[in-house]
This record gives sequence, C-alpha cells and structure tokens, in this order.
Amino acid sequence: MNRKWNWVDAFPQSCTDDVRVVARLLPRGLFGTVTWGTIDVTFFGESLILPSRLYLNEVKEEKIQTLTDRQRWILYCMYTRHHDGYIREKYVHRLEQEQAKTDWVLLYLIELTGEYVREILERIEPMLQTWSEEQRRTFAAANDRYLQRIERRIISYWDLHQRTAYPVLWNSDYVGFRIAQCYRSSRAHS
Repeated sequence: MNRKWNWVDAFPQSCTDDVRVVARLLPRGLFGTVTWGTIDVTFFGESLILPSRLYLNEVKEEKIQTLTDRQRWILYCMYTRHHDGYIREKYVHRLEQEQAKTDWVLLYLIELTGEYVREILERIEPMLQTWSEEQRRTFAAANDRYLQRIERRIISYWDLHQRTAYPVLWNSDYVGFRIAQCYRSSRAHS
C-alpha cells in the first residue's frame, strides 16, 4: 500500500491546478490517503499513473459544492477508484448526471469496465460513446496492451459472475461484451 499518492500524476497536466485544489479536500485519516497498486496508461501522449484502489472516506457534500465543475469531476474520478463498489457506482452516476464529457473522465471509466459490477458497466456504456471514433482509435493505438488487459478482465469476470445469466461468450446481450467489442473495433482500426 502507498501511504501518499501524487494525484497530479493521475490526471493530464492541464488539470494540475484543479487536482491540487481537490487533493487538499481529501479526508486525512491516521495514514492519510491510502492507495493500493497502480495503473499505467498513456493518455493522448501523456503518461499517467492511476491508483488501482483508494482507501479513504468521502469528502463532505458541503465541500463538494464549493468546487467548480471540473474540480468536481476530478473528485468523482478519484472516487471511481474507491475500494467500495457502491461508492464507485455513486460517483459514476454523478459523472453521468453532470454529463462530464471531458476526455480524461472517460479514461477513469475505461478502467472501471474491466471490473465485475454489471450495473456500473450499464451506466458507463453510453458514456463511452461521447468519444469520437478518432479519439478511440488514437487512445487504442497508444494503449493496446492496456485495452487487451481490460478485455481479458471483462471475460474473466463474466466467467465468474455472469456466465449463468449470459452463457454464450461474446453474446451482445451482456454489456461487458459490447464494451469489449467497442475496444476491439478501436484497436483494429488504430
């Protein structure tokens, strides 16, 4: 576990000032912000390092309301890495409600699509369509191995949690397979 996380490394440089504002609001427990594992990804030429999991309490609602739209979306993205699936879903829902269509928001959503919570996948699927085909191809070209890992995780979690309900591999009835097919298509055309 990492006891100190540099959130500036987890967002594009254009967000640095806003990330610092948001990071100052994060609750400090006995050990500060605790994270586990990292995810390396290239985002339109920038190398970013996202935490795999985040262990901290939520920011109080009255503090969230003092933030700009962009700062709130940064905070919501941070909480999409939370260890509690209900909290991850809560902040995906907030991103959806606020129609947060900034490119870097989608980066955090892509990571979530490699997880097992079908309800979160169903929320994310339409949000992924906010990226143009060109943006998806550019991202896929820079992150082929990363997207392959996400696809493998989708299949693995389907096998463990969804196979009874959706018994046919790559059947488009299962939201995870539709998302994986979108990634495959982008990778094939990159």
